[in-house]
Amino acid sequence: MAQASMTSYQPSSSTHNRSMEARVGRTKQRYGPDGSRLVAGIVPLNSDKTKVLIIESTRKPNCWVLPKGGWETDEENAETAAQREAWEEAGITGKVTKALGQIRDNRTTAKAIYLFFEMKVEEELTEWPEMKKRKRKWVAYKEAAEKFGSRSEMLDALERSSIKR
Repeated sequence: MAQASMTSYQPSSSTHNRSMEARVGRTKQRYGPDGSRLVAGIVPLNSDKTKVLIIESTRKPNCWVLPKGGWETDEENAETAAQREAWEEAGITGKVTKALGQIRDNRTTAKAIYLFFEMKVEEELTEWPEMKKRKRKWVAYKEAAEKFGSRSEMLDALERSSIKR
């Protein structure tokens, strides 16, 4: 299983492929040694780190989350998967500036290990793969923390990020 290093993080130099088709299904899903689903996610920050971009869940209206999704077998690393998810779900691209480490989610019977990365958003497109499924909005730390509610993995990733509180 890939480890997200907390020291001497070097962003990958891979460029993002901007397909307008969102990936669906779990046929290429990666799993950890204990059977946990490996999920890659982004904490997208604005340039002065005062706001984070959150997106509406497709499963629960009025529930807000961070862009995240399965790390697939054809992706070189979790960072690449996280950048793809940021594009598909939020329509953003940018520079990954920091690995935020692993966060275990034991809420359900289908356990997951989240691998989050902090991103400085450089581009916010008006059209993206899931634009008809999701709303997105920039919020300050306090509002994001409130919106995440029972999603402790989202709050943990936000807490590990460089967002100004």
